[in-house]
Amino acid sequence: MNPTGSSLSSSPVKRTGDSSRRGGVATNVSSTRQENDGDVRNNWIGPMPVDKFMDKFMECKDLEPMGDVTNNGRPSLENGLQEAFMNVINTGDRFPGFKLVNSSSHVDKDNQAKLKPDVCVYRADHDACNKPTDFLNLDMFLEFKLSDGDDLFNDNATVYKAFRATGTKTKSERRGQIIGYAALTCARQHRQHLFSASITGKFARLLLWDRTGTIVSKRFNYCEQPGLLLDFFRRYSRMSPTARGHDLTVRLATPEEEAIALAALTEEGYADRIDPKYPTMMVGVYDEVSKATRSLLVGRPETQPSSVVGRATKAYIAVDPLNSTVVFLKDCWRVAFPDMEKEGDILRKLNQKEVRNIPQVLYAGDVGGIDLQRTKSFDLINESWRCGDEKVTPHTHYRQVVDVVGKNITSITSSKQLVQVIRDAFQAHKDAVEKCKILHRDVSTGNILITRNGRGILNDWDMSKPMDISGARQLGRTGTWLFMSTRILQDPDKVHEIQDDMESFIHVLIYVALIFTPHTIIGRYNLAALVHRLFYQEIRCDDGQYFGGDGKNSGFTNSVVPKTVVFACEPIQSLVKQLVRFCKDWLLYCEADKDDEGAETKPLDNIKFKDHQAMDDLLASVVALPDERWPEREEIKERKLYLKIGQPTILSEFEPKSSTKHALESTGDRERPNKRSKSTTLSTSHT
Repeated sequence: MNPTGSSLSSSPVKRTGDSSRRGGVATNVSSTRQENDGDVRNNWIGPMPVDKFMDKFMECKDLEPMGDVTNNGRPSLENGLQEAFMNVINTGDRFPGFKLVNSSSHVDKDNQAKLKPDVCVYRADHDACNKPTDFLNLDMFLEFKLSDGDDLFNDNATVYKAFRATGTKTKSERRGQIIGYAALTCARQHRQHLFSASITGKFARLLLWDRTGTIVSKRFNYCEQPGLLLDFFRRYSRMSPTARGHDLTVRLATPEEEAIALAALTEEGYADRIDPKYPTMMVGVYDEVSKATRSLLVGRPETQPSSVVGRATKAYIAVDPLNSTVVFLKDCWRVAFPDMEKEGDILRKLNQKEVRNIPQVLYAGDVGGIDLQRTKSFDLINESWRCGDEKVTPHTHYRQVVDVVGKNITSITSSKQLVQVIRDAFQAHKDAVEKCKILHRDVSTGNILITRNGRGILNDWDMSKPMDISGARQLGRTGTWLFMSTRILQDPDKVHEIQDDMESFIHVLIYVALIFTPHTIIGRYNLAALVHRLFYQEIRCDDGQYFGGDGKNSGFTNSVVPKTVVFACEPIQSLVKQLVRFCKDWLLYCEADKDDEGAETKPLDNIKFKDHQAMDDLLASVVALPDERWPEREEIKERKLYLKIGQPTILSEFEPKSSTKHALESTGDRERPNKRSKSTTLSTSHT
């Protein structure tokens, strides 16, 4: 069964904002917008009174009186809403230093996403003639709908669901449309936050976007109150770049600095990171140990976020201009609950204890040092005007530099290297647990890297947690949906244990082996159905929570992979068979312990999965096999899968049916399994 339809990229690499794929699944515009809306379904904060919105976020001293705006200060709907709006705002000195450009018919040529806001706001000196839509340079965007009834929110609502005006699919898609514009703008630029405005008929709303949520103003009738509208643009024109949301710890590199970056990157084989579509920038990194700021040169990112909320990781192969050293820079918005330890501090602990096969942290700290860049929307969650009490997560901007520039595990060149890299990363996990009592909690293809010498490291420790801390520190599950353990997918409140991470290593091994190494599938099964069932399966409940794991559970208990898949590499076949047995015994042990007091089960001492040792010994024994046991020639290539979106692609025994919207990036700060992975890992990525 290979249904025709959308192409499914089989590698669960983290998606860039340029991509039109979600979790590897190519979707149409409608479903993409609906999933955008699902991204931030609990993250709208409103309706904020307009005067409070402008006083808090757009404060300007010594503002002169508005003057008379009754006649020439309101757009005439008879002349076409969008053009009338532009004519009024662009006239005279109403928006000094800026201009509104009609971008509704022009997609950004440098992005595959094919997005085009109705109006883009640029600096007055920006040449937009040949590129009306330019997400790299726009300062703000406006979206227009002709009817008053197209408003996306309901100020009279008494419950949050009604505030989002969720009654129609159309409104969900329209919210998803503006979410897409905001997400791509923040991905392409270096931003703390972003303003926009939504105009529906004779009403308008003001919005402020950050990585916690989106603040939505009350709607106002700008035909009856044109002064409010003009005051918004007047204030915006007088605000500093920082107040408008730009991150001034990043600046454009000089030609001389770009030459330094190009030379260093070329020597290391990364010349293509200097890309005309991505201006070379100088990024400041504050180090909390030395209390000094280091400046690094970066070009095209390895990853960039596709969602407007969350950790929004951007990753770069960077150059230190002081010594032309090539390093790796991670720029993210860390979860800022008080007991959430910073990744740099965690890595320093692991480095001090000589944990094997992890990066060495060079410098790291919150962006801005004393003057932190924090999300603004979290400060408003207890305001009396807020509709609903949905929980959101505070974030603080954070940067970290490490010494290792690695390739994704999907860059393997042989089955033997796959096992070696998995074993190396597993040793890192074992050391972290035994030496530091720290659990990684996000073992995935994006976090296991291949070094220059072909060995593996375990990266991305920002979701890790000391094992002596009990209870949840943030909302929802932690991890990457495709590789979360069976029991965590089935129970979002389950405490993360060593065995959950150990199981994730098995999922990574099986996933990469299925997608990249030669094999034969027996009987009626096909690769698309198998991958979908084992890794993408989800069930959405009436309360909005997502569950999964049934496919993985049956995969282990029924030994689906070794029984239905014959790997051309015999050591891989044998290894998978034994690891599946390890996990099956553990799951049966846990179920018997939980549900059947009198059930016979193996003693814990006989369970291979009780700790790292048996799995580590098994991986070591497979790596140590002589060369003649491994394939002499092996074609390692990515297999493209095909799934038809919205229709069942799995066989009857793979029920219940499920969608294909899944995260390829750690969730960690929301309940929904993060749909698209918020970023795409390139072939040499280090996420």
